[in-house]
Amino acid sequence: MRRIEGVFLILFSCWACALPARPFAYITNQAADSVSVIDTETQKVIHTITVGHRPAGVVVSHNSQRVYISNPESQTVSVIDTGKQEVIAEIPVGAAPLALDISTDDHHVFVADWYEDAVFVIDTDTLEITNRINVGDSPSGLAVDPEKPLLYVANRDDNSVMIISLVDNQVKKIIQVGKAPFGIALHAKRRELYSANVQSGNISIIDLKQQKMTAHIKVGTFPYAIAVAESRLFVTNQRSNSVSVIDLDQSRVTKTIDVGDYPEGIDLHPGQPLLYVANWFDNTVSVINTNTLEIVNEIETEDGSRAYGHFIADH
Repeated sequence: MRRIEGVFLILFSCWACALPARPFAYITNQAADSVSVIDTETQKVIHTITVGHRPAGVVVSHNSQRVYISNPESQTVSVIDTGKQEVIAEIPVGAAPLALDISTDDHHVFVADWYEDAVFVIDTDTLEITNRINVGDSPSGLAVDPEKPLLYVANRDDNSVMIISLVDNQVKKIIQVGKAPFGIALHAKRRELYSANVQSGNISIIDLKQQKMTAHIKVGTFPYAIAVAESRLFVTNQRSNSVSVIDLDQSRVTKTIDVGDYPEGIDLHPGQPLLYVANWFDNTVSVINTNTLEIVNEIETEDGSRAYGHFIADH
């Protein structure tokens, strides 16, 4: 009997080890110098990790083993090991690191520096800066192309988006968009790029095949960040305290969802029809069902939740 129980326990342990890790959401709390770790299965904060000063940007690696956090006022990027749920390195970066993205192979992290008008490239093996790419005025948004060696950069004070070749780190194209572009997002299947233009209150659509802007879609006041679904965009509107839902086939807003005060970061759950929105002034995360477009939960975090970037692990 004990032998059977022992075999069962071994089999159970192996089965449990084979299960994919549940996705966690990593929410930067700017005023608390911390990151709240949300278990998306229970929708509760299970860890709080101290990082650098005034954390804002975040990106989770594709293998979900690391999280990179930008700290503009301590001029660093914090590296979190998701297995340990703790910071394993602090990397000095520029004068005001903000937006982050990561290469599809997880080998390089790209960091937009607001003051230095540059994108720094971090080697994730050595955790050292290996390149600097000069861009436009106040770079605020980044997107890595998963299909081509290209990086897209939104330059807030130039009203432009740059297309940069990652083969030679050279700017290949500058496209004018709306006023004060901030968050950008890529739809690889449609070969479209979207910029949230804070001061003009709209979304610019860039056709990447033609490499030109093709349309503007009006949204709420101070659109900030974008999440891309199959045929929809979700846009946080800071001063409208809302999320605009855009139908890409109709090229218009079909729903506006009221959320918390001053929403910023936004990300889609990889396995469930759920959208997470960080509310900076409310210290909460709103959870929206993307089928019903209704709020299903509000999760308390810490002071100043921004979560600007891809903050939910893929598995």
